[in-house]
Amino acid sequence: MSDPNSVMADLPTQVCARFNALLPDLRECTPHEGKYTLEDLTREGIPAPAVKVSCLGAKQDQTYAGAPATFLLLMAAYVVTRDGLGTSRDILAARICQTLLAAIPEQTWGLDGIGPARTTAMHTLISTKVKSKAVSLWAVTWLQPISFFQPVPRSLGVELHVGIAPKVGADHVDDYEHVGGSDDE
Repeated sequence: MSDPNSVMADLPTQVCARFNALLPDLRECTPHEGKYTLEDLTREGIPAPAVKVSCLGAKQDQTYAGAPATFLLLMAAYVVTRDGLGTSRDILAARICQTLLAAIPEQTWGLDGIGPARTTAMHTLISTKVKSKAVSLWAVTWLQPISFFQPVPRSLGVELHVGIAPKVGADHVDDYEHVGGSDDE
């Protein structure tokens, strides 16, 4: 069971672990704070192919009567590639993005309080400045539902008894076998 106080902080690391398993040829797959820009790429060097996973923000999701509030995290996986080994950077980026697009929908990443990922989309972030660095920068984004409410396990106050015919009904309650419920705790 994941710690409800750190589920949002743990999410990018869990996503990276899954992506590393899916794409073992990545040179790097790490969490990144906020948007991944050309300035970040220049400052960090170009560890391509790489994926940087970020939480870009959150907004409250629909709340139903009596239910705790849920939120939608806007998540992004930035894909960085460069030419190499006979494959163009854009083709390599497209292949990585296709793998991510196929893997993300419905994922909960093994964390409690995380709902199934949805609204997955791909964006090419190619610009003249990016091209001048001989790299390709793409992003796959998705919405990840999250709840910070963790219910406390407790008994429902229900007991289960089994009666065997023909000894059933109110006249035979003493013949019933107790198989679970409040007395078990």
